[in-house]
Amino acid sequence: MQLHAELKFLKAELIRLNFEEYLSSKEFRLLTLEIDFDNLFNKALSQFGSFSPERHIDAFLMILNNLLQRWINAIPESGESKTLYKHFVFLLETIIAGYFSSKRQSVDLTPIIKCLDRITMIEKRDVTRIKKKLTDVENDKRTEQERLITGTKAMMKEKKGSSEMEQIDYAIITALEEEEMEKILPFINKITEIEGARNLIEIGTLGDDPKKKVVYASQHNTGMVDASILASELILTFKPRYLIMVGVLGGKPEDTNVGDVIVATKVFEIDRGKISDTGFKKETSVANITNKEIKKISRAKKQIESHLNSIDQTRVSEVRLHFGPIACVNQVIDLQDFFSEKVTSIDRKAVALEMESFAVVRACELLNEGKTTPIIIKSVMDNTTNKNDNAKPYAAWTSAKTLEFLLKSNII
Repeated sequence: MQLHAELKFLKAELIRLNFEEYLSSKEFRLLTLEIDFDNLFNKALSQFGSFSPERHIDAFLMILNNLLQRWINAIPESGESKTLYKHFVFLLETIIAGYFSSKRQSVDLTPIIKCLDRITMIEKRDVTRIKKKLTDVENDKRTEQERLITGTKAMMKEKKGSSEMEQIDYAIITALEEEEMEKILPFINKITEIEGARNLIEIGTLGDDPKKKVVYASQHNTGMVDASILASELILTFKPRYLIMVGVLGGKPEDTNVGDVIVATKVFEIDRGKISDTGFKKETSVANITNKEIKKISRAKKQIESHLNSIDQTRVSEVRLHFGPIACVNQVIDLQDFFSEKVTSIDRKAVALEMESFAVVRACELLNEGKTTPIIIKSVMDNTTNKNDNAKPYAAWTSAKTLEFLLKSNII
């Protein structure tokens, strides 16, 4: 597609806004049905390769580009010219307004307004009207955000001096801020930050559901010590129903691929034991995860896999969901045959290896009278050999998207 020069600025901004996620969302599909745009968009979409992550943006711009070129070739001020202009502005305004409405957090309008100003086809009065419409959307979001912040701060002030805090159902923890927590933040609408905490602990709502409150934080450093401290702080302060850890791990060679999602059924340490003159004697240290939520996730396995593969069309192999034991160690492993020699020798059903989950599950067992349910959802970034951090963003994404689907679908 030879894109008109004035639309190239718009395309660049849409890419910066991750507009392709909105164009592949349920909200957008409903909008296309409402304005009778679904057939036209799907036809345009079919003309682009299925593995292009920006093909939704290209399809949208292709339609705008066609309207713009036809308007240029039409007789000025003719009925055809006016109709093409009307359709162009209506489509652009409706889709962009739909995007801003779908975002729970406020978004800077300035770049997108500048893009509209660069399209000479659009009259200034229409740019002004669109700007006002988008501004009204953002003001409504800020008003709702301020209401939530006020309510949460009032709750915290009322509880000040008390050992109890309002219970929040979901606590989310990651070992890393970069990549792991970064993939969680887009579907959380931040309300406030907990003052006085050593970690950055924040409270928010799940996407567009203000009734679902979550508390979330990442560790200062990887490993079981930091995981134990942060998990304990969240449990003691908020007494959550669920403490959910997401992120990345090493998968069992030959049984898992990069991006596959692992849901732990139990976690165990492999480097605990006793050193004596006779050598090192291993000691078994296991924390089981036997709860109904794991069964619910298992029942939804095909549904989850279908969702992940439908929203990610950049991979050659399909993402799979695995359930099984996860081994925990205190070192980063990059060693041939380590998994078979050190992990499956202890538990032949083990499917993955990482550094934090045992501490998180044990904190749930020992604190809050065991009422906090641990859920470990991590994705494979390597197979414990030939480690490559380039796979980490993708693995963190599949883990985060799995959690988002579970929460928004009320599976947990």
